[in-house]
Amino acid sequence: MPEQSEIVDLVKSLEERVRILEDERELNRLRAELPRRINDGRWETVGELFSTAAHLDYGHLGRASGRDMIQQYFAALPGRIQQDRPDSGLLVKQFVHGHEVEVSGNLATGVSFFEERVVFDDESAMVAGKFADTYVREGGRWLFARIELTLYWVLPHHEGLVRKDFSPQN
Repeated sequence: MPEQSEIVDLVKSLEERVRILEDERELNRLRAELPRRINDGRWETVGELFSTAAHLDYGHLGRASGRDMIQQYFAALPGRIQQDRPDSGLLVKQFVHGHEVEVSGNLATGVSFFEERVVFDDESAMVAGKFADTYVREGGRWLFARIELTLYWVLPHHEGLVRKDFSPQN
C-alpha cells in the first residue's frame, strides 16, 4: 500500500500533467482560430486573439505592435493583398498544421506550418511557410503575445512548384 505522501505526490503530478494537457489543447484551439477567422472573412476580429502588448512580424508583409495596431493590420490586409488588382474578387484560405507547443506556466511557445491559397477572379497563388508563436495567459485565457512568419514561397498556381523556385529554409 502506498504511503499517504506518495499518493499526495502522485495527485500533484497528475494535476500538473492535466493542466499542461488542457493548456496545450487551449493553445491548439487558439492557433486554429486565427486561420478560421481569416477563412471566414472575419479579418476585423483577428485582433481579439492577441494580448494587449502583442507583436506581429510578417516580414516584408508588415509588422504591428499592440492589439489595436494588429487589429488594424488584419482589417486592412485584404485590401493590401488586392492593391494591384482592386477590381477582382479575393478569396484567401489558410490551412495550419503540425502545431507543436511547449508550456511553461503562463507563457508558451509554438511552431506550426501553413499552406494558403490566395485566389483572385482569374489567378491563384500557392503560399507556404512557418509560424513561430509566443503565447501568454492574460485574464485567464491564452492569447498570442508574438507571431513571427517565415515565408517559404509564394508561387502562381499555374507555374507549380519546381526546385528552381525556392531555396531551402528553416
